[in-house]
Amino acid sequence: MSDEQHTKDNDEQELHDALMREQDEPSNGSSPVPIFILFLFAALCFWGGVYLIQYGGHFHKDAYTFDYNPYAEVAVVQVSLFDRGAKVYNAQCSACHQATGLGIAGAFPPLAGSEWVTNHQESLARILINGLNGPIEVAGKQYNGNMPAFGPNGLNLKPLEIAGVLTYIRQSWGNQASDVTEATMITYMDQYGSRGTPWTAEEVVVDLSAEPVSAAPAAEPVPVEAPAAEPVPADAPTEVAAAH
Repeated sequence: MSDEQHTKDNDEQELHDALMREQDEPSNGSSPVPIFILFLFAALCFWGGVYLIQYGGHFHKDAYTFDYNPYAEVAVVQVSLFDRGAKVYNAQCSACHQATGLGIAGAFPPLAGSEWVTNHQESLARILINGLNGPIEVAGKQYNGNMPAFGPNGLNLKPLEIAGVLTYIRQSWGNQASDVTEATMITYMDQYGSRGTPWTAEEVVVDLSAEPVSAAPAAEPVPVEAPAAEPVPADAPTEVAAAH
């Protein structure tokens, strides 16, 4: 190797060594994220949350239509007493009294066509709030069992739920009796909610207050047939003939 080449190589090595000395020594681990990046990320998350609260529509399906207005007044869907009661009945009562309301012979009395269901609202409310124990005659047949309480000392249903189920059984399976309103049931609940023992068949019909006035189920309209036209004699003159 010539002296010139050797000198050139030494110069390059010295330059390389100088550059390497200026760099930091390598170390294990990772470098921390700059603090301003963390603040920027937090600000973006906060802005995204606020945006979703204002314009997300609680992730309801209607919120993703083009005409959705997040500031429009929410329309509350009113569930009728009958429909509310049907749900409670299917969940709590149908196992014994059956979906048909016919009950089980010898064990659970029928509700369809039962005078206990369609008579005074207060008697029926007492049974539902506090339960019924002992013998009872329904539709001419004797039953002896235990009806559980639906009130505070039993299933603890709300007055609106009990009003619904009473309305449902009073207007199903051919029964045609009035609604039992939530206000009426609140009154009965205030009277009998603290009672700790079930009623007997004799007790539920004693000392009843005046029956509340509420809407009865609307009767289905009966179509009125048009009177049949009287036959016209074959030799009767027509209006045209009479005009002449």
